[in-house]
Amino acid sequence: MSDESVINPAIQTKDRSFYLKGKPFFIYSGEIHYFRIPKKYWNSHLQQAKSAGLNTVSSYIPWNWHEYEEGKFDFTGQSNPQRDLVQFLKLIKKNGLYFSARVGPVSNAELTHEGIPGWLLDSHPEIYVQRKGFNNLPHALLLSYLHPTFQNYVKKWYDQILPLVSQSQVHQGGPILLVQLCNEIGMIHWLHKAFDESEFVTTLYQNFLEEKYGEISQLNQRYGAHYQNYSQVRQPQGDLNPENFLIHFDWALFYRRYYALYFHSLSRQAKEHAITVPLSANAPQFYDYDVRGRGVFSPMTTSLYQDFSRLNPGTVFGGAYQMRRLDFENFHDIVITSEVTKLLDDAAPTICAELQTGVMRDRPRLYPQDVDLNIKTSVAHGLNGVNCYMFSSGLNSKGMGAFGSYHDWQAPVSLNGKETKPHIQPLKEWGKWIQRHGSDLAETKKVSDFALGFYSPYYATEYCSGAWVQELESARTNFFFDGFARIVQLAGFNYSFRDLLKSSLQDLLQEEMVSVFSLERMDEETQSKLLDYCRKGGKLLLGPRVPLVNLRNQKCTLLADGLGVEVEPIQKKEIILWKGMECPFDAPI
Repeated sequence: MSDESVINPAIQTKDRSFYLKGKPFFIYSGEIHYFRIPKKYWNSHLQQAKSAGLNTVSSYIPWNWHEYEEGKFDFTGQSNPQRDLVQFLKLIKKNGLYFSARVGPVSNAELTHEGIPGWLLDSHPEIYVQRKGFNNLPHALLLSYLHPTFQNYVKKWYDQILPLVSQSQVHQGGPILLVQLCNEIGMIHWLHKAFDESEFVTTLYQNFLEEKYGEISQLNQRYGAHYQNYSQVRQPQGDLNPENFLIHFDWALFYRRYYALYFHSLSRQAKEHAITVPLSANAPQFYDYDVRGRGVFSPMTTSLYQDFSRLNPGTVFGGAYQMRRLDFENFHDIVITSEVTKLLDDAAPTICAELQTGVMRDRPRLYPQDVDLNIKTSVAHGLNGVNCYMFSSGLNSKGMGAFGSYHDWQAPVSLNGKETKPHIQPLKEWGKWIQRHGSDLAETKKVSDFALGFYSPYYATEYCSGAWVQELESARTNFFFDGFARIVQLAGFNYSFRDLLKSSLQDLLQEEMVSVFSLERMDEETQSKLLDYCRKGGKLLLGPRVPLVNLRNQKCTLLADGLGVEVEPIQKKEIILWKGMECPFDAPI
């Protein structure tokens, strides 16, 4: 259980909304990296933010920037003027803005070693994920989050930065209204499919299984195994197939617990340092496909955070909407990603921690309409705050940039604090609207026509590979993400999400209709729950397959039998006529 949280008298969250000094508040923020901007230009950038109608600015506070040598911390600019975080906070306050502090320990941010001090990595290589065949690169750091050595050094960092953050919170007269702990937890691990095979993590995995199954005989029965004790159980290697589906799903649940425990270790320290403003977590969500970013993996990567709220209720969740080109081919990515994010906490607000208002490289060119459509689509589907990333350009100090000196990002404000890109205009127009209607918007709730049932076992594949996994990922992308979920959105229907494993029957019955992306595998309890939903008057749309086996690959036709459905496996690719129209038809095996 989490520690008792203290209610901040100035900034609160309730009923999926922010309240600042008792009034509804929509966070309209821009990312300004003070550590990448000469100190003499700081005020110009903040004035540009104010002029654009922003009410908040955001920045990482990089660990390797402020602890530049082991034990040597600088927050006042004694070693370098751009380390004067204290003055930057004062300028934010002076300009009538608020601040979202992203305190690490990991920043990412195209920083060398993602903001982790190089001296720490050099002296303690044991904090790397231990798996053969994987290397750590300047922008791809595979950390073992719960390793005692890493935890010990994170505590030293937090003991320095969190007191400064604490005394700068809004109720203390400072500008800080939100604190992000770490950044995109698990992102690099997922991208490299690099789970941690160290004995330390494997022991945690064994303990997780023992907690779930109790006596080893219970696990053997479920797995069809013959272990003598839990110490003999090893982590799977990601070769997922129908026969070991349950084993890999349990493994995925373990890593969801692992990441939640890591975030809890950070939030516990924040509370010990009297941080009472809301805490936030930024989930990895969009994936680069050459010149276009897509969110097709966002249901999977967002589900990595599904246990956070069990240990840290009230956490504000957000992601990074970086889709490069945005149009009617991929706008639904924002809708789906926003809705799966809301699944992480029933009451907390949701935000976009990095809404694309810049692109790191020059291709593709970012146009005003991209920014305009991104903001309006994101807010229209129920977000309670957005952070424009990047708002300001920057320049890396020597050794700080993983990709060189420049950090331009096509940002609308140049390094010297001048407007340089035309897409600042939609930001200003939206800023004027927020100034007039932001309070009303903050309490506005999205109205949905029906619910999409989210079945997490289909999305627990972040560390898995092989032909069967590729088929699974292809099916959920083509039939659900770019299929049904896109089509109904284009037709003008809005939806919310329901987690089928976490939702009770009574929860489902609050929805007149539930549409479920379903394949051949589904556990007995969920099949039974959906059947009872139908029997009690709920409308169920199911497909492209009707479940016929459980997660142990055993025949289970509870739902099909209860609905009186006969299933015949077929594969068809043909043109059919429907209401006089020719329609390509492609049914799965």
